[in-house]
Amino acid sequence: MNIEKNKGVKMQEKRIICPNAHDDMMLVKAEKEMEFKGVNIKFLAEHYKCQECGAEIGTVEQTASTQRAISDAYRKVKGLLTSEEIREYRKRIGLTQKELAKRMNVGIASIKRWEGGLIQSRAMNVALVSAFRGQTIGNNYTGNRSFSIPRVKLVMREFENLLGESFIEEGDMLLFDAKYACYADMVAYRENGRSITGATYAKLPYGPQLNNYRDLVESIRDADETKAKPLINEEKRILVRIAKRFPNKKMIIDAAHREKVWEKKNAGSLIPYSDAFELKEI
Repeated sequence: MNIEKNKGVKMQEKRIICPNAHDDMMLVKAEKEMEFKGVNIKFLAEHYKCQECGAEIGTVEQTASTQRAISDAYRKVKGLLTSEEIREYRKRIGLTQKELAKRMNVGIASIKRWEGGLIQSRAMNVALVSAFRGQTIGNNYTGNRSFSIPRVKLVMREFENLLGESFIEEGDMLLFDAKYACYADMVAYRENGRSITGATYAKLPYGPQLNNYRDLVESIRDADETKAKPLINEEKRILVRIAKRFPNKKMIIDAAHREKVWEKKNAGSLIPYSDAFELKEI
């Protein structure tokens, strides 16, 4: 594997004293090897090292740079765009982070995180490549509606009231909650030609889930649902139907796993809203 030096701004060398009372520590760059997410990777790390006792210390900046190098090494092995590549391609075609986010129908926070080192999903990597080629993720992935995080929370709060179960709990990754939102969006699109939240969904090992959900969970929890566009009567009726059809969370996850339309997709692939017409469970 080829190891490339970090192309970012070179860190300024500082005077670091050895914690074991030896002389000043030296700034060194070394090739490291480790297992990350089940993959063996190699990366270049910069830190300070005592030449007498071998103690190693990394500054806050060096630690952040190392984490980014680990993420990028993993992304290269998995065939994903690295943080540097995302940044370079975006600037090469003259897009701001906000413009790229709009082209992909994601929040600007996602672009910032990916460029900062957070690893994007394979589905989002495909969307990034498409965006750099001038394509936009079309309405077939958002259900003819702009994505609204406050509306996602509004829908989940509505289901919470209808089912008498807690939604958006602290530490929960919305594994079950997202199934309700997905069915609601898909049924609304199938029957009214428009989703309720504008969310994009992907096939994951546990069934359909909000695409790039790890980036969205905290934003959904922090959202103010009172600022969302109120649900119309037809949307409310759809939520009631889904709540009656799946009165507990186990029932909806079992139903999602029985849907052939999702079962046949590859893990990580986006779920188009046109799949709504093939749903069998509701």
